Amino acid sequence: MKFVKRISLFFIYPLSMFSLGFAANMAIMEFFYPGDEKTVIMPEEPEVEVKEQIQVSVSDEPVVTADTQYIVQEYDMGDTTVQENEVKAPDKFIGLDRERLAEEINNYNQNPSLTDLEKGFRYMELVSFSDKKVVVKKSYELPKEDKGFFLMNENHYVVVYDQSLSEVYMNTDILVEDLSAELQEEIIQMKYVENEKELFNFLESYSS
Repeated sequence: MKFVKRISLFFIYPLSMFSLGFAANMAIMEFFYPGDEKTVIMPEEPEVEVKEQIQVSVSDEPVVTADTQYIVQEYDMGDTTVQENEVKAPDKFIGLDRERLAEEINNYNQNPSLTDLEKGFRYMELVSFSDKKVVVKKSYELPKEDKGFFLMNENHYVVVYDQSLSEVYMNTDILVEDLSAELQEEIIQMKYVENEKELFNFLESYSS
């Protein structure tokens, strides 16, 4: 029994001393390095270069809109006076750019309205153009005396010539075939009307 006790003491004593030393070492480490833990360093995410997208705006060519200021200058060729009025742009002008508006004005000069003709209309021109403001000029010259006109057939339409037959006074949209047989014959033979009042009465009666 004594031999067994000696062997037990031989193992227990060193083991106890080792345990005490380990505990003492842990206590000293906790005292001098409280809360010291292993720090895990996460790898940094690579920076991604974000290129700013620059939007390039392509400005369309300006056109006439419902908000465009529309100015009409009425020029009296007799006394050289100009009267300026702001009116609503004609519906057929909406959406037109400068070139197409100039073409539309040229078409109007070929076939002006009866209202303008009664005022002595001669021609219309484009003065200035932008999407904010459009200025057109209408020139008028009232006849100093009554003068006659000739109604003629050209390409199946009635065309009005001045009294001298030297130039076209106006084109019309009146088809000769739509007139009575008697009136067709008169126009084929160059129908004469004595003055503008008689001419306008004819145009009002047969224009579409």
